[in-house]
Amino acid sequence: MMTSGEPLPMQVKAIIADCAYSSAFEILAYQGKRMYHLPAFPFVTLTSLVCKLRSGFFFEEASALKQVKKTTLPILFIHGEEDTFVPTAMVHHLYEACPTYKESFLVPDAGHGLAFTVDPDGYARHTEDFLARFVH
Repeated sequence: MMTSGEPLPMQVKAIIADCAYSSAFEILAYQGKRMYHLPAFPFVTLTSLVCKLRSGFFFEEASALKQVKKTTLPILFIHGEEDTFVPTAMVHHLYEACPTYKESFLVPDAGHGLAFTVDPDGYARHTEDFLARFVH
């Protein structure tokens, strides 16, 4: 997802995103609050500054949402409706931002990374049908 808006090799025909988060800053802010009851400011903001100094980028720059807005590829978004690690709302934002052909497969009762475990037949059917449209 983080490269979806960049020029990619011609062999890349489509994207399947399972449990995607919208941006590094947003997921860290969400998890900081959920797990440790810490506000995004100053904790995530200061950590982002350290990241900029050490690695050359702020967390806000690592944005799947910004990349998806620029994509030219079709995307299948998969997410568990009971995901508390990456909130399901994030996949809705990504889906809405995607300007190309897109599909979503939301799995009831599935937590983070468990869509295939909860519904293997549905997962296989959706991914196979999606890929059959774009990979020849």
